[in-house]
Amino acid sequence: MTKTGAAGALVSVEIDRSSDVPIHIQIAGSIRTAIQSRRLQPGIRLASTRALARDWNVSRNTVLHVFENLMSEGLVQSRVGSGTYVASVPTERRPSTKKHQNGDRGETETKYPFKGLSRRGRSLVAQSQLGLSEKPVAFMPDVPDIRAFPMRSWLRLMNEVSGRLKGDILISITNTGYDPLREAIANHLNLTRGLSCTKDDIIITTGTQQSVDLVTRLLLERGDPVWVEEPGYMGTRATLLANGCAPYPIPADTDGMNVEDGIANAPVPRMVVISPSRHYPLGGRLSAERRQALLELSKQSGTWILEDDYDSDFDYGSGSPSALQADDTEGRVILIGTFSKTLLPSFRLGYIVSPPDLAHDFAHARSVMDRHAPIFEQLVLSEFMHRGLYATHLRTMRSLYCERQAALVDRLDKELGYIPNPSELASGMHIVLPLSDDVDDRETVRRLQADGTVARPLSIYYANKKRRSGIILGFAGYTPEEINLSRLDVLR
Repeated sequence: MTKTGAAGALVSVEIDRSSDVPIHIQIAGSIRTAIQSRRLQPGIRLASTRALARDWNVSRNTVLHVFENLMSEGLVQSRVGSGTYVASVPTERRPSTKKHQNGDRGETETKYPFKGLSRRGRSLVAQSQLGLSEKPVAFMPDVPDIRAFPMRSWLRLMNEVSGRLKGDILISITNTGYDPLREAIANHLNLTRGLSCTKDDIIITTGTQQSVDLVTRLLLERGDPVWVEEPGYMGTRATLLANGCAPYPIPADTDGMNVEDGIANAPVPRMVVISPSRHYPLGGRLSAERRQALLELSKQSGTWILEDDYDSDFDYGSGSPSALQADDTEGRVILIGTFSKTLLPSFRLGYIVSPPDLAHDFAHARSVMDRHAPIFEQLVLSEFMHRGLYATHLRTMRSLYCERQAALVDRLDKELGYIPNPSELASGMHIVLPLSDDVDDRETVRRLQADGTVARPLSIYYANKKRRSGIILGFAGYTPEEINLSRLDVLR
């Protein structure tokens, strides 16, 4: 392991002082191996002979002998007035662990048949997205407008907060997160989502994926049936499979998950994972009848409901209904949310709103994973919310996104003769353009990318073989001019 500092790389070597092999030969061998294996990269500056002598507890003459040996082999080179650097050398090939041809597995693979990924590991890898380019250009979905982000205000808060980073704050962050941020999130959700939560119900996470993973580990056993939306968010399905659960895809339409279909055709679930405020990716909102049916199912069977409230903040005047958790009288609904859609994609903070009787257990389970989310980001976001800057930012984004949605709808109507369902336009950051079932939407997306336009195929969000073909077009992160300049010719 190497660490690079102003005085040169810090290099660890193994020295056996009881060995008959001279110490300078041992050290030279360790560094030679590090260079040939590329642990010491070409061009790295080594520390001075005096510094290395102190590091290795040897004489400076020993280090000079080491350098002489390595220079004679062409592994390092001296630059007058600058120091000693690792030279450019070929990488030493490592033994292959792949299967031999003609059925010969090799001694190592025969001896260790368990070498490789576990079943859960293979399942997790298989659920990853296609190797498609996801550049933040139109019409890449789920990308907020990073150019409209109030960076000056954010940097000013970062500067203020950094001056408060003292020992008492750095050691007072609990497993559940920074208390003032938890309070700010609870206040925001109570006002905008109709909840009645307190900061004690809020668990800060690093985003939706970690939230789903934590809830799954805490509440589900291996093999437990879980209803998921079909189509649905791939990350959720992957997390459930990785934890050994049994996802059952339940069809979704313009009214959200078809709860009646699930009751008729799937086993009683231990958990239902659902995005009721806006189904992902079709955009439908769970109807009042299906909300009631789902809550009744939970009440009768004890089913947990995991409510993914991923972008409810972007409602365009239709009057977003309260969160499903707000109507839960049994304490069976767990709400999760994220800030990556409202702030920046790289801003990895999210939250869980736990029923009060589970908050303590979630806090303890959170400590097993990675203790807590990054502290500095929590402090800055807390100030951003408490000063009203977050609410102002959301108002600005709603206005921008509504304008951009209208620009995309107008273009789809004029060029392709397609107008989305009004329910899909009530909120959100993308529109789904349906294609004929005989059209390969993955190939269509690749052709769009060849023309410099980025989108996602709808079919990859289905778990079953029966899939609808379509293109997911994001509009939030792009101006009307950029939307009009993007190529849609291949869709005609």
